[in-house]
Amino acid sequence: MKEKKGKSRGGIFLLLSFCFFILFHSVAAMAASWPTADLTAESAIVVDAETGAVLYEKNGDVREYPASITKVMTALVVLEHASLEDKVTFSHDAVYNVDRGSSNAQIEEGDVLTVNDCLHALLLKSANEAANALAEHVAGSREAFAEMMNEKAKELGCTGTHFQNPSGLQNENHYTTARDMALIGMAAFQNKEFLEIEKNLSHTLGNLKRLPEGNTIYMEHKMMLSNTKFYDKRVVAGKTGYTQIAGNTLISLAEDQGRKVVTVVLKDKNPSHYTDTKALLDLAFSETENQTLGEHPGALEALRKELVSAGKITEENKIHFLDTVKISLPKEASQDGLQYVFTDIAEDAPASALGKVQILLDGKVVGSGYIGKDQNIQVILNNKETKKKVAVAAVTVSGFTILAGFGFFLFGGGALYGAKNLHDERKRKKKWKERRKKNLEELQISEEEFKILVEKRKSEKKKK
Repeated sequence: MKEKKGKSRGGIFLLLSFCFFILFHSVAAMAASWPTADLTAESAIVVDAETGAVLYEKNGDVREYPASITKVMTALVVLEHASLEDKVTFSHDAVYNVDRGSSNAQIEEGDVLTVNDCLHALLLKSANEAANALAEHVAGSREAFAEMMNEKAKELGCTGTHFQNPSGLQNENHYTTARDMALIGMAAFQNKEFLEIEKNLSHTLGNLKRLPEGNTIYMEHKMMLSNTKFYDKRVVAGKTGYTQIAGNTLISLAEDQGRKVVTVVLKDKNPSHYTDTKALLDLAFSETENQTLGEHPGALEALRKELVSAGKITEENKIHFLDTVKISLPKEASQDGLQYVFTDIAEDAPASALGKVQILLDGKVVGSGYIGKDQNIQVILNNKETKKKVAVAAVTVSGFTILAGFGFFLFGGGALYGAKNLHDERKRKKKWKERRKKNLEELQISEEEFKILVEKRKSEKKKK
């Protein structure tokens, strides 16, 4: 009987353990799962503007007609190639080569406005004559300007977009995807002049032939207007769009507690383009978060070995992220299982970058960062009082370690290499101090000896 009871208790224990295991891993899986949304839009996306991570998408790569959200790209190209104070003269073609009844700001042929005025008409009122006039001012023609738009789209990484005009009026060769429009929105988020224009919920155009007393235009994105039921204080910029074929389209730039996201909805209905956008914002800000990338030496070492095999670095080189890296994950999700994938270096990469690393979780890109390698510098130190009592010590020290140590001795652990724009400076300093201490211990050099080494290296560089 005792043996049976023992077996029975053992079986119950195993069963409970198994149930606990299943429950634990189920909860962990739920905690790490990406949130979803029930939307009316045929295509939609929400992207973290800092990490570039796609937090949710629905048919994100399906080609759709953008309608007037096209004008976000129009504004970016204009801001890149014209001054806000430039004078724009409205031609007959600019004013009348638009669809009858389409959006306009009552501007007439021969009117002369500044680029600043035109951009307000473009982004607030969605004025098609302003889009045409700006295109002619920058490129000489709408067709030439459309090519500039396409070049910019390619530069931003868009792969499913082609622009045929600066306004977004219907054309079968004028299309985009939610993912591409999100990339354009991220670029707009980085453009201070664009954001300044969008802050103005109204703007008066003066000296118009039709309206000599001036024409005051107003923002049409209802989520930015406090007197509408769709108002959302998180939305700081955006653009509406509509044609019968494209349906309602909407791009929104939003910010909450320092975090920025871009939402896009395509081929939606009115007013679902607003309620869908709110659902995407709630998903992003409430169900996902940005985390600082933790220490994952195993993954970084695996990447280092790949780079050694590819001949990009030597076996002696170590690699490191040049700056603090942020990643986007479901709320309170673990960073276990992250993967590092090396990509080609971009044109705008830091000079010290070896390349860019995409960080993935379950095959989904959640962030990225530039990495650098520790350059080995052979330094000859003439030190007769070392513990090993040698006249000359040949010591191999990484250039990165020298710079870190040099920064520490000059600034007392203050502004160290790669430490600009950090969200947690104190944590960063502690990390570098620990790394410096470890490197000195490995080299069997005291802090005083290291200081001498750095000064000697500085003198040698001056002589060269």
